[in-house]
Amino acid sequence: MSVSLFDLSGKVAIVTGSSRGIGRALALGYAKAGARVVGCSRQVAEAQQTADQIQAAGGEAVAVACDVTDPDQVNSLVTMAVETYGRLDIMHANAGMDISKPVMDFSPDEFDAVVRGNLHGAYLCAMAACRQFISQGDGGCIVLTSSNASVAGFEALTPYCAAKGGVDALVRGLANEMGPHGIRVNAINPGYTNHQMNPQSEEIVAEQGRDIIARTPLRRVGDIEEMVGPSVFLASAAASYVTGIHLLVDGGWCAV
Repeated sequence: MSVSLFDLSGKVAIVTGSSRGIGRALALGYAKAGARVVGCSRQVAEAQQTADQIQAAGGEAVAVACDVTDPDQVNSLVTMAVETYGRLDIMHANAGMDISKPVMDFSPDEFDAVVRGNLHGAYLCAMAACRQFISQGDGGCIVLTSSNASVAGFEALTPYCAAKGGVDALVRGLANEMGPHGIRVNAINPGYTNHQMNPQSEEIVAEQGRDIIARTPLRRVGDIEEMVGPSVFLASAAASYVTGIHLLVDGGWCAV
């Protein structure tokens, strides 16, 4: 297989939640693979730092302020990408959020916030991209960031598990409906990873790391950069006949 199959040169990719953690690693990774990157976060200054880093390395990138739960802002994000670079090829809907506490302590509003931040936001981004892809007439690629919490239950994360399970189902449904348009839809499902989405993640790893590592066949927690390869694969010509899957990137945690 030629390495060029993984080359994203000439492609335009949107990466939501590009300001930190996995989203920043994905934006940098897509750029390194040759894509022109449109990053976004609710605070544009943070996303701009990622864009600056891409530009400093010789890549092309811009940053946009966008709340992915707002359909108007998501539509404007896609419009801005097209106005800047002429088209859209890849939508990686990565932005998400969680609230960690016992399910009996969740209010209805908190449950809705978790679902909106993960499932509803992914849906809005995917649909905005699909409309653009159909308009262009030559297909496109959608990658959603799900979680291994979509296939396993985690204590104090029940609404998050439900939302990410919905993301996996969204992938299957969209892959079925959008396939005739040449649009591929897949997800990566990270496991325990060193990143900044949860401000207590380092503390959790410190307290529970021994049990997590013992349960994980690869005997370690993942690095955020290890999410890049699977994502670039799914977005590239190397995965041209792959759609409707959620790819677990969790060191084998869900295999145990």
